[in-house]
Amino acid sequence: MRNALLFFLLALVSSAASAARGVSHHGGPILHCDPPQFFDESPVKESSAPSFQQFTVTASDNTDPATIQVWVNNQPVEVKVSEQRSGRYLVEGSLAAPITSGKAWVRVTGDSKDGCDELYVWTVHIR
Repeated sequence: MRNALLFFLLALVSSAASAARGVSHHGGPILHCDPPQFFDESPVKESSAPSFQQFTVTASDNTDPATIQVWVNNQPVEVKVSEQRSGRYLVEGSLAAPITSGKAWVRVTGDSKDGCDELYVWTVHIR
């Protein structure tokens, strides 16, 4: 009985440890990865502006540029992604029509080249 209980506990711990590792977007197990970083947003986080139509944000050099997606107020926005001399990526977007009241809630997602994903959000208040 003691051996059966020990075997059960060992199997439980083993399966929990392997499940915690996760799976990358490439299908392999994630042993260690560094998520992409998003920063230097314009207009800046929690700022106030008379309207909102154009924006930029920088993605770290470990970002897979093909995975970058942007939404403004839950609407997908087409963006231009260009690699900078530093290896970082400049993400530029423009809305078809400006937002002139309320707020602009910008949500950016992307994956790192080694499989981690990241969500970055900022808000611009329209005065």
